[in-house]
Amino acid sequence: MTFLPVSIGSRLEQQDYQQLLFLSRRLLAEAQALSSRIAAVNEIAIAINRSLKLDEILRVVSKQAKWLLDFEHCSVCLRDTTNGSWRIVTLFGSTVEVKFSDTTQMGVVGMSLKTGQARLIHENSTSGFLSQYQSQIIIPLECDHRVLGTINFATSAPKTYTQEDLRIGYLLGVQLSAAIRNAERFEELNRLYLELEKEKRKTEELLLNILPIDIASELKQTGAVKPVYYESASVLFTDFKNFTKLSEQLTPQELVDELDYCFSCFDQFIEAHNLEKLKTIGDSYMCVGGIPNHNKTHAIDAVLAAINIRTFMEWRKKEKAFLNQPYWDIRIGIHSGPLLAGVIGRKKFAYDVWGDTVNTASRMESSGLTGSINISLSTFELIKDFFIVESRGKVNAKNKGEIDMYIVNGIKDSLAVDPTGLLPNKEFNQLYFAIQPETDTLIEEDFIDQKTCCPNH
Repeated sequence: MTFLPVSIGSRLEQQDYQQLLFLSRRLLAEAQALSSRIAAVNEIAIAINRSLKLDEILRVVSKQAKWLLDFEHCSVCLRDTTNGSWRIVTLFGSTVEVKFSDTTQMGVVGMSLKTGQARLIHENSTSGFLSQYQSQIIIPLECDHRVLGTINFATSAPKTYTQEDLRIGYLLGVQLSAAIRNAERFEELNRLYLELEKEKRKTEELLLNILPIDIASELKQTGAVKPVYYESASVLFTDFKNFTKLSEQLTPQELVDELDYCFSCFDQFIEAHNLEKLKTIGDSYMCVGGIPNHNKTHAIDAVLAAINIRTFMEWRKKEKAFLNQPYWDIRIGIHSGPLLAGVIGRKKFAYDVWGDTVNTASRMESSGLTGSINISLSTFELIKDFFIVESRGKVNAKNKGEIDMYIVNGIKDSLAVDPTGLLPNKEFNQLYFAIQPETDTLIEEDFIDQKTCCPNH
């Protein structure tokens, strides 16, 4: 057996020790470096998961990814939801603004999108928007077994990246994939919420077209509406004379268009005077003043609206006569008194009123003079200080016998802005608000002038 000299053996042991120490230090430094990079990935993960907006998530990655890898270019490739193509979002480096409809045009990025596999490129030889960079790392962004896109790192020098760099990139990709998917889900939920809100608004608008606001609110809250008794309200009916006969000279479409035009104008008039439209039946139009919010000026409001309706129909008839076209005359009837109001129906709701007041108002219209505003005695008592009224005396009304009837010619001269008695003046308003001081019904001269003119007139 041969023994080395003690001095030589000591030198070998010392050399092995130095190599082992150097290796340990190198491994410790690499471990510390890896630990720092993993910690940086965790910090990025925490930051990007604080947001559900894609732009903010990508902004965080663009600022902090430099702690992980050395690169000249960093980008993500994501699908454009508007047209299904792939778009490149540059996070660092020269901006790349391209869109691809086919992954085969995208070089190694397209391969990763197709296969779902990460790519480590030491010396690039493929085409695509990263072809100018020799070293590349392409990490698929995958979540729920679906490739959402890729995150791409690139630099000009060859053989820059290692397997460890690829693993770090993969860790970042996992976190970014989850954040992007969460952002997508949030956007999907947000779109769904907006669609639901849009449909809800449509439903509410339709309900408000059918029912008054207060009644609609009660119906939504309780599922039912209690009938309400009103001690005094004014019911207004309109009807066209010889409607059926003259309608035979119009096509169905012309008839519907003309009725729609007239009733749409009527809607504006009654809205301007705080009346509530109830329904139309054929060529008949019905509305009520003093419901669902009670006021003391309902009869005056109804007569003002009736004057607007009558004036509009006179204008319309002159237009038709000028064009040598047939047109209807209108009858208007108003009666004031007690009634009951409520909602009927379960599927198709209808706000309606009942009582003898309704029947009498209908007789005021059907027994009234054509082209006139025919009112009852009770309505006359409520409006006589504001309007020029003449008595017709006793008139025989169907199922009512002899009833007192009056005709409204217009606003009193001293209370009107114009000689036709169409618009109220300031003195009219002062008397009006003295009756109902708390009302928010506005009948100032300028307001009436705007609201009582139908479009195109």
